[in-house]
Amino acid sequence: MIETSDMRLDGNALGGALLDVFGVEMTLAVATCASCGAHGEVARLEVYVQCPGTVARCPACHAVVLRIVESRERIWLDMSGTRTLELARG
Repeated sequence: MIETSDMRLDGNALGGALLDVFGVEMTLAVATCASCGAHGEVARLEVYVQCPGTVARCPACHAVVLRIVESRERIWLDMSGTRTLELARG
């Protein structure tokens, strides 16, 4: 039996898709969970890619922070579980 923890990646797995959406490296951006208020680098999110898309969860409360679904023509990004996303300039 496969454990959920065996399927988990870190937020670096989001790097390519987020670069496509934002045009800049986003794994060092700080995300704040809308559910519990925990914050940390996107690279620290718990990422699952075995879904019909990619799901990133808060490492503190395990709430869904963001979802990404990609097709050949589009990328859908749901950030309703993200209170803020902060990226330092320069």
